Amino acid sequence: MQTRALRSLVKISAVGSFATAADQLNMTLSALSMQIKSLEGELDVNLFDRSVRPPRLTPIGRSIVHEAKALLQREDSLVELCRPSDALVGHFRLGFITTAAVRLLPPFLESAKQSAPHAMFEFETGLSSTLQNKVLTGQLDAAVVTDADGLPGALSATVIGKEPFVFAAHQKLMTDGMSGLLADQTFFHFMPNTGIGKLIAYEMAKHKRRDTAKTVVLDNLEAIMECVTSGIGFTLLPEPDVDRYRTGPVQKVLLPRPLRRTLVLATLREGALAPREAALASLLVGQHS
Repeated sequence: MQTRALRSLVKISAVGSFATAADQLNMTLSALSMQIKSLEGELDVNLFDRSVRPPRLTPIGRSIVHEAKALLQREDSLVELCRPSDALVGHFRLGFITTAAVRLLPPFLESAKQSAPHAMFEFETGLSSTLQNKVLTGQLDAAVVTDADGLPGALSATVIGKEPFVFAAHQKLMTDGMSGLLADQTFFHFMPNTGIGKLIAYEMAKHKRRDTAKTVVLDNLEAIMECVTSGIGFTLLPEPDVDRYRTGPVQKVLLPRPLRRTLVLATLREGALAPREAALASLLVGQHS
């Protein structure tokens, strides 16, 4: 069925006249009449009562006009959806590193609601290396990862934020200052094989610790901060994560030489998302704090 005839029918219904409708549709009256006759034949119904002047819609005609309006609105939406654009339109699969997802997802969804109403998203969380591989193999369209080791050449990276690291410790452990803390206290180390963990290991290698000093490896930021809050050790983490979980008399100590982790949006350089990478990144930039 040609939707053009349905548009003509809706127009006649709106203006109440074949002649006026033909004029507004830039058609001859005879061409419009033939179009409606053809539609009636295809539907096998009488759309108009022609025993009166001007012809009036029949009850079935009015019902078809009602349904046609909804159908034509959907057609217009479909055409708009497929119009060439760099806007975010469609269904996207996104990955977030687990440590940042809890902070990034709520503002991202709020921004998407306002700026990308025709986009739908599904999410998964994981380690940077795992997410990068999924982008490379097409299992994800893009992923927010930590750029600790650099990205594979096939991936492009848009920086969405840089987060400074800070030490965090209960104030009762700070009586001998940072030197005492680093030398003697238990250190809670977030997963050394992750992007964050590698940066932490790099920094801690610069500080002298006694052989008897204990290191505990944990895979959960909240658990690490609970241990720090309890006064049983200290940690080194991105400042936004410390701030999120810090309670009570926990102090932050800046590093003498700033250490930062860089969060990037990773996408395939030649992938289908490439033209819309900037639009996607705009929903994330500034949301990392």
